[in-house]
Amino acid sequence: MIEVLAGVAKTQPHAAHALYVHAIRHRWKFLQRCMGYVDGVFQSLEDAQRSKLIPALFGRVGEAISDLDREIYALPSRLAGLSMDNPAMEAGECYNDSQKLTGFIQDLILGGGGELDMDLVREGRKELKRQRAERVSTRASLVKSKVVQGSRLSRALDVASEKGASAVFSARPVEEFGFCFRSKRDFRDLLDLRYAKPVRCLQEKCACGAVFTVDHSQICKKGGFVVHRHNELEVVWAKECKKVFVDVALEPHLQALSGEGLGGASANLGDEARSDVRVRGFWGNWKNAFFDFRVFYPFASSHFKRSLSSLYTSCSKEKKREYAERIERVEDGSFTPLIMSTAGGMGPEMSVALKFLAHKIAVKEGSHYSKVVDVLRCRFSFAAARTALICLRGSRSLFNNRKFTGSANVGDRDAPADLVFASM
Repeated sequence: MIEVLAGVAKTQPHAAHALYVHAIRHRWKFLQRCMGYVDGVFQSLEDAQRSKLIPALFGRVGEAISDLDREIYALPSRLAGLSMDNPAMEAGECYNDSQKLTGFIQDLILGGGGELDMDLVREGRKELKRQRAERVSTRASLVKSKVVQGSRLSRALDVASEKGASAVFSARPVEEFGFCFRSKRDFRDLLDLRYAKPVRCLQEKCACGAVFTVDHSQICKKGGFVVHRHNELEVVWAKECKKVFVDVALEPHLQALSGEGLGGASANLGDEARSDVRVRGFWGNWKNAFFDFRVFYPFASSHFKRSLSSLYTSCSKEKKREYAERIERVEDGSFTPLIMSTAGGMGPEMSVALKFLAHKIAVKEGSHYSKVVDVLRCRFSFAAARTALICLRGSRSLFNNRKFTGSANVGDRDAPADLVFASM
């Protein structure tokens, strides 16, 4: 089965990974809970994963997977892994957990019957769940301790461990809602970006003249892809707010100043100043709530040595210095900075606003809050992933291919339409 899935992963890695995570791995977990660990039974399964399936997902068939990489991929996606379990290592744990959970029923059967105390069963399930979470957390800490601190991989694991940064690898690929990457290159590029691996087949020079690297692709303003990333996120936020609130505006102009003195030296005083999204009544009292996005690249040279929490704080303070006082005094509204990393992680203010919006949507639609907030995180995570791919692979110049540079058949000026169609 793993070999067949590895064949699928060569052309559809996202679909193959989702099939593994949401279906196939649970089959052998059921067997492990029932039969326990038998020497050698699950080792062949692990060998097939390591030598065939994982290389096929990354598009590196034939390359060896290091022990450290294999341990990282075995972690849950929320802890920077890929949820690709090691069946040879976890068989005993699954059997022991099953024995603990079914011990109450076994005792009753062996004792000749009786009434099952459901409260005791529920408490046992809670305790077992706590032990599992503690076990996984300990394993994740042990794996991350093996990574060289300060390295790109260490930084990548910190970024991937943020809430919302792993939705691409944990959500079911539903194409109807845009939660799908059908191109094998797109999904493999996301894997390389997630684990700071070299991205293959990149151009040598950027249209701006700099050497083209992964880091440069995510911050280069040439071609407008960085602006597109920002605009994509604000549109997602505005559309989600429109599900609940009637008065939602995209990129509204702020009122021009007419004598108001603003104390901040870095406040935006321009007549053309605008916010990203305005929502009336978002925080209550029918006041206007203004939102402004800021997306930072955590691997940028100016950010690399700083902690993620400090980056969220500094970006938030910068936005507040620019807009908060003007909006509060002139617009009589509230200002909330929405700070994200390019990997999909969110700052504290955005997390609070997202949860508040999810609650509003859940109440209006009669849905479960937990499901709504998960969908919202997925929308932003996939939007961030798509824009990161555009920054990475998008063409910043019309003539980026040397075959078309200086072609005699391509004019350098547009002909006026009234001249071309004058005789018609």
